Amino acid sequence: MLRFILSSLFAVLFSAAVSAAESVQVKIMSFNIWYGGDQVDFNRVIEAIKKADADIVGLQEPDGKTLEIAALAGYPYADVRRHIISKFPLFDSGVGERTEEGNPLYSIAGVDSNTVHAWALVAPGKVIAVANTHLTSDSYGPELVRDGKTLAEVLQSETDTRVPEAQALADGLSGLAKAGTPVFLVGDFNSPSHLDWTEAMMKMRPAIKFPVEWPASKLMADSGFTDSYRAAHPDPVKNPGLTWTPGYPHPYVRDIETHDRIDFVWAANARIVSSEIVGEAGNPEVSIALTPWPSDHRAVVSTFQVAPADAPALITVEPRPVVSGQTFIVRVESPAHANWNAIVTPRGGDPAKDAITGIKDVEPGDRPSIKLSTIGFEPGRYDAVMVDGEGKELTRTRFSIVSADAKATISVTQAAVKTGGDIAVAWSGAPGFRYDWVGVYRKNEPSVYNYLGFVYTGAKHEGELTFPASDLYEELAPGDYEVRLMHDDHYATLAVAPFTVSP
Repeated sequence: MLRFILSSLFAVLFSAAVSAAESVQVKIMSFNIWYGGDQVDFNRVIEAIKKADADIVGLQEPDGKTLEIAALAGYPYADVRRHIISKFPLFDSGVGERTEEGNPLYSIAGVDSNTVHAWALVAPGKVIAVANTHLTSDSYGPELVRDGKTLAEVLQSETDTRVPEAQALADGLSGLAKAGTPVFLVGDFNSPSHLDWTEAMMKMRPAIKFPVEWPASKLMADSGFTDSYRAAHPDPVKNPGLTWTPGYPHPYVRDIETHDRIDFVWAANARIVSSEIVGEAGNPEVSIALTPWPSDHRAVVSTFQVAPADAPALITVEPRPVVSGQTFIVRVESPAHANWNAIVTPRGGDPAKDAITGIKDVEPGDRPSIKLSTIGFEPGRYDAVMVDGEGKELTRTRFSIVSADAKATISVTQAAVKTGGDIAVAWSGAPGFRYDWVGVYRKNEPSVYNYLGFVYTGAKHEGELTFPASDLYEELAPGDYEVRLMHDDHYATLAVAPFTVSP
């Protein structure tokens, strides 16, 4: 009887919520926190996020701290493959790890090219798509202008570096946008806006020596995305909205420094309500101020009114990885709020034949998640699978269970590495962050900067890859080397394995 009453009550509340969800307000922030937020004061990073009070935050340069930031800032949901934290439930649009082969473009590292976004459940049965990126920093266009390069040389540099990265994002998101789904892309583009470097701005900013139609931002606009800050503040002379740079730390700014607006909140199928700059006190363009400001970028936070899309079948496992001996949560969103079934199988298993644990015929009004035990599970790779009442698979996600005392490992799996040859590598125990990477170094190289090449792990906790010789910066001469498993686009070494190159 209690379940019936709860289910009926949920149906009433859900119906009302869906009506309200026809128009939902969301506040979205882009924040490059500067190498893990440790360069000035990590606590100020948390304070800045709290003060901005966004619903969803895309973090750049979190250096493996996404989960810590989410917990300290009061955000219950986090996506470490995209470095997004959220007050709304987040679901992976893919299977929880990268499945495509090869070394991806920096802008979409950790995800497949068609799963750039996460789904944010902003109302019962209703979602928006959110992506977060960071484009390559060098060579930096405004510095090329500063140093006397021609317009043609500047545009060629952009075409060689950031345009392919922006194109990958547009390709991965524009289909959703064309279908009417509210889509948001936040990030540090390391490139100014084509709306800002105009003849009118040349009179205001001597650094603008000639107008530039910066191609990365133009590409996003041509793909159907709106630059929310410039839409809310259409006159760049009146509101430059500069996000680079408040200093190192503020107020120290290098004499040769350039200044520009390179951090964006892009939107499709959303009405822009407002857009604000978050940064240091005393700056007239900063609406949300904090002293000291903890980053070399100012943040952007924009508010939108949206009509969210119907949610597909969604399933996720938390935490990731799961530690043996502890519990884990399977969370779902079932289509049309039908009763749901979730089955755990070995990786790639058939839920009808290979089920290990799970739950069946659950009313969404009763619960949208279930806590399960790891008793009986060996460390390894698993799937959580949602099936309908007829046993048809609707969606699945991958997760791993690791032993409580597991340590990161890496090895070169081939018997011999020849000069000019590829390098086969396997690893385990990686945290599974977006930019976890494998670097090749000379043996015992003391400087972590001196890697000879790198590839991303695809945000996998364990896996194998072949390091292409073509991705190395130089051909490896005969001698002693090592591969290092590295932490989330940073230089903390997790594991090392030696290897020898022979003629």
